[in-house]
Amino acid sequence: MMDASGSGIGIIIIMILFGILAIVGFVYLIIALIDMWKAYSRNQDQTALLFFIISIIGIFISGSFISYILAIIFYWNRSRRKSWLGIGLIVLSIILGIIGIITLLAFGYDMNNFENMDFNDPMMDQDYDY
Repeated sequence: MMDASGSGIGIIIIMILFGILAIVGFVYLIIALIDMWKAYSRNQDQTALLFFIISIIGIFISGSFISYILAIIFYWNRSRRKSWLGIGLIVLSIILGIIGIITLLAFGYDMNNFENMDFNDPMMDQDYDY
């Protein structure tokens, strides 16, 4: 049986899941922006235009968290399935972040040990005893 601290398969799986979650979240935001623009152009809905503008600005300012929230609010009365999909994406990203931190701690990554870090060294992890 392999030693857990010697194999990086957990970190690789977490990174792959983060990548998949990022792609799905990006597609969700693009679809939400298209739907917001369609709602504005079809019905001259000022709320949809406001959500569209704030979502585009929010992607650059907050790393798309505001855009997820606005997409959930936009879809709440229009499409409950898409609204619950947005809520699920936020919950999955929180759970995956917690699992990622637990995985890093399981591999012996000390997040509080800044005194022994040499930021000029390209291999900073050699300071740790795995």
